[in-house]
This record gives sequence, structure tokens and C-alpha cells, in this order.
Amino acid sequence: MERVLDNEAIEGSPPGWVNRLQTEARRSAGWATTALGFTIPIWVLADSIFVVLLVACWAASGEWRQRIRRIITNPVALAALLLFGWTLIGSLWGMGSPGERVLAVKKYADLLLIPLLISMVLTTQERNRAIFALAISLAAILALSLVVGWGGLPAGGVMNCAPSSPCVVKLPESCDISNPCIFKKHTTHNVLMAFGVLLFAVLALKSHARWQRWSWTVAACLAAANVLLMVQGRTGYVVLAGLVVLAFLTYFGWRGILVAIAVLCLSFSVAYQVSSSLHERVNLAVSSVTQWNPQVAVKDDPVGWRLEYYYHTAEIIRDHPLMGVGTGGFVQAYRARVEQAGLDVPPHPHNQYLFIMAQVGIVGLCLLLWLFVQHWRSAALIEGDAYGLLAKGLVVTIALGSLFQPMLNDHTEKLFFCWLSGLLYSGITPQPDMRT
Repeated sequence: MERVLDNEAIEGSPPGWVNRLQTEARRSAGWATTALGFTIPIWVLADSIFVVLLVACWAASGEWRQRIRRIITNPVALAALLLFGWTLIGSLWGMGSPGERVLAVKKYADLLLIPLLISMVLTTQERNRAIFALAISLAAILALSLVVGWGGLPAGGVMNCAPSSPCVVKLPESCDISNPCIFKKHTTHNVLMAFGVLLFAVLALKSHARWQRWSWTVAACLAAANVLLMVQGRTGYVVLAGLVVLAFLTYFGWRGILVAIAVLCLSFSVAYQVSSSLHERVNLAVSSVTQWNPQVAVKDDPVGWRLEYYYHTAEIIRDHPLMGVGTGGFVQAYRARVEQAGLDVPPHPHNQYLFIMAQVGIVGLCLLLWLFVQHWRSAALIEGDAYGLLAKGLVVTIALGSLFQPMLNDHTEKLFFCWLSGLLYSGITPQPDMRT
């Protein structure tokens, strides 16, 4: 009998060239994941390209049985699938047009990135590389923001990378010296930079070389100053405060909360006195809340607009508490309520919890909260305390940010959440009591 030398002759195994294709596809998927870490804070078009590449490589790399098993045994992946599934089912009813329903479902489709990445079981090297890419991207944004804020570059326009280079960097129209947001609007910039404070601090703790520890520590301090003193994103203030409390709680226990509150009170008091931007933004917010009247249309007041949106969205939820107005039906339902009053119709109420409950009812809200709960519980299973802290920090960032923004609908925030969730929770082994 001839000796079998080729894998193709082994019954049940794929041909050799298929194995090689799957191996290269899996390797390319890892690099696409890394590339996303760098582009998410910077470039929307590149995000779309790398997501498509990641999905294509994932589909070509095989191992379907193992991947399905990883997904159904991972509580974070299952929670993400349940939430997306319910929003998909929610498109079957309600007030939205077919086009609005399809667009709304597409916005939630990024949730599928979580089980996709989890099913791949990213290696420690791939995870470290991708997180480092995110850190470098945020550090570059921080550096540009500091330079613009200090008057070193023209704001609100185009910066040439080099006199002979075609590469250009387009800054947001809202960017100026008094509000030096880079690549994104100030709200998104501050949310990412607030998370960057935690990320830089974690990298400082993980670094072995003294110069690396000092570099990341300085970056964390500068990022905190950028959030509080330079960029006008109030959501970032809240997220930063939540992350500070989380860090102190993690390393000092419950007593750390008191220390964190003291540190926050001192820091915000100093920043309030030093930064005219923070001073004006806080005073405007307080004035808007105290003077808001639901019977009077709001003009040129972002905080007042949010209160108006919250009020009318709550009325919609009151009328449709169980099933909502359907995925993609928010705009039509809101317009029907405020049309006679001549009020503006927003695409969303600037609150993820109200938004999802208005669309798919109390079940949708419970599934969203369940996703956050599973993230928090599963963080203890992540290899390394530092990455466990990052995972909890991600939950805090999105959960607090969702109070003021539709974090699962805005491109950068939702892709950041889904990408980092899949990255951090890939390969965890749930304990028996966590599978229920």
C-alpha cells in the first residue's frame, strides 16, 4: 500500500491549499483588527474598508463548528447577538418607512462584530498589537490637539503633512484654538480622549522600561488636561469622572471611591477656575436646566434641545412601552407628536436608553442593560488585571456616554465599543454560573 503523503488523501480533511488559504485569511484578519484600532479614532472611510476586509478574511478562514461553539458559550457574544436580533425583529412593526428600517438595522449591525472577533480567539500578541495601535492613534490625536490649542497649527482647515506630500488632514469645522478637536466633533473627541486617559495609565502600569512608564504617564495627564481644559465636550467630563472612580475602586477598594470623589472635586474645582471653556460650558448647562420649560421651544441651546428631546421621547415611550414604535420608526413617531407645535425633529433623542426603548420597547432596554452586565461580569475572566480594567472602563465609557449620546448609533463610538469588546473578550472561558 502506498504511503499517504498528501493531506488531501486523508479522509475528512481539507486539501492543503485550502488549509494554507484559511491560515493566511486568519492571519490577515488579525492585521485588519489591528488596523481598525488605529483608524477608528481618525478615518471613517478606512474603518469601512478594514471592516469589510475583516469580515471577508473571517469568512475565508473556516473553523465554523469551533466558532459557533465559542459564540454560544461566550456570554458577551450571546448578549450582543440577542440585542441585534431584537432590533432586527423590531423592524417588522412600527411607523418607519422600509428605507428607515433598513438604515436603522444597518446601524445596529456593528454589534455582530463582537461575536465575530470573539469567535476568532485572538492571540495575546494580536490583542496587544491592536491595543497599542489604538494607543498610538489616540496619542497622535492628543499631540495634534495640543499643538492646535497652543496656536501651532491652523485650525478648522487642512494641514499638509509635507510640502511635497499629497497626504492631508482635514479638521472638523468646529475645531478652533478654543476647541481643538481633531478628526471628530468635540463630543466624540472628548469621549475617546477620556478613555485614552485610562488606556495610557494602564500601559504605564504594564511597561517595564522607566522611559515608557514616564511617557505613558505624561500622556495620561495631558489627555486629562485636554478633556477638562481644552476641548468642549461635556460628555467627556462625565466619562472621565466615571473612569477615575473606576480606577480608584479597582486599586483601593470601596475606600477608593471616597478618594476618587475628593480628587474629582479638587480637579474640577481647579479646572473650573482655570479654564474659561469649562467654566462657560458648566454655567450654560446649569442655566439651561434651570430655565427649561417643556411648553417653550428651545433655540440655540444644545442642553435645552436635549431636554426637549428627552421629554417628547418619554411621551412616545409612555404610549408604546412594550414594543416601541419599531426599529427605524423614531423620526416618524416624533414628528407626529411635535409637528403641530412646529418643533424640530431630531434623528435621535441624544440618549441611547431612551432611543432604544422608544424603538423596541422595554425588552430592547433590558437587552442593552444585559449586554453591559455581561461585559462587567466577564471582565474578571480576561487574562491580566490591566485588560480587565480596560474592559470595565469600556463599559463605564459607553454606559455613561449613552446618557447623552446614541453610542450604539454614532459611527465612531459604536465601532469603538464593538471592536474593543470583541478584542478584549475573545478567548475567555466562562465559568459555569455565567452561562445562565
